[in-house]
Amino acid sequence: MTGGRPHTVAVPRGYRIGRWEVGEPLGSGAFATVHAGRLVGEGPAELPRRAALKVLPTGTRTRRRRHHVRELAEREVDFLSRLHSPRLVRMYETLTVDDPDHPELDGATVLVLERAERSLDVVPHPVPSPGAVLTQICEGLAHVHRAGWVHGDLKPANVLLMADGSVRLADFHTAAELEGTHAYAPAFATPDYTPPELLWPETDARGTLIRPTADTWAFGMLAHVVLAGSFPLPGDTTEARNDAAMRYARGAEELRLSPGLPEDWREIVRDCLAPSHEDRATDTAALLRRVERAAGTSRPPRWKPRRRRALRKVG
Repeated sequence: MTGGRPHTVAVPRGYRIGRWEVGEPLGSGAFATVHAGRLVGEGPAELPRRAALKVLPTGTRTRRRRHHVRELAEREVDFLSRLHSPRLVRMYETLTVDDPDHPELDGATVLVLERAERSLDVVPHPVPSPGAVLTQICEGLAHVHRAGWVHGDLKPANVLLMADGSVRLADFHTAAELEGTHAYAPAFATPDYTPPELLWPETDARGTLIRPTADTWAFGMLAHVVLAGSFPLPGDTTEARNDAAMRYARGAEELRLSPGLPEDWREIVRDCLAPSHEDRATDTAALLRRVERAAGTSRPPRWKPRRRRALRKVG
């Protein structure tokens, strides 16, 4: 997750939300702010003493904006209530803020989530044990697809790293349940990890048509970034790389794969980044087996606590 982004909503330290006391901000994105949370008093045995509180505010917003944020919150709650896996972040409970004296917080949805050590986008390159990290990411993606869903916003900021070296996928506000071969997701994505067909998508009242191969493309991008520290398309800015992706889709640009990329990984990245969704790796379970072979038997790293708290982007 990236640093330096202003808070979506400022929640005072020490503020109480249910049985949780709000601590320092851990990250902020377009729709939510995540704070450290401390359990106050006794609680059910399944609740940890520390958690991450994801606050999706609706106060002081336009009616359309409130509806949109509420829909994103409902998507994430629905997803995390139905899918459970060691590779998906755990949700302990959901709360609604009831505080008319603080209109900016009143009505906010709060997701109480498993707390990570950091996210993948604040780990400097080279990433320790990249094969083990990518294997666990692909395990999570395979579970999501097997359950009939599309993540819709896979990127380093949405990959959480736990202290024991395990990996969790997170931020499912754009997740969409498949209806046959495709799903409909909100018109929101991260351009550097969005396939060419979704850079200028056609949308209707149901949202943007999205396929599991959108996640496959994102995994290919992410794998190259983790392994090589760079994007496989030319350009010094997101806009330039988007233009390159559109040229690549038309056959007027080529991938710029790192020369140091091992051949097994080179084939995986190339297959994930096929310009047409019909030609991409579509069977995530089969992709996982290839990733496991390419990764070998590397041991997951243990992530040490950060010495300073950096603001991390979420959502």
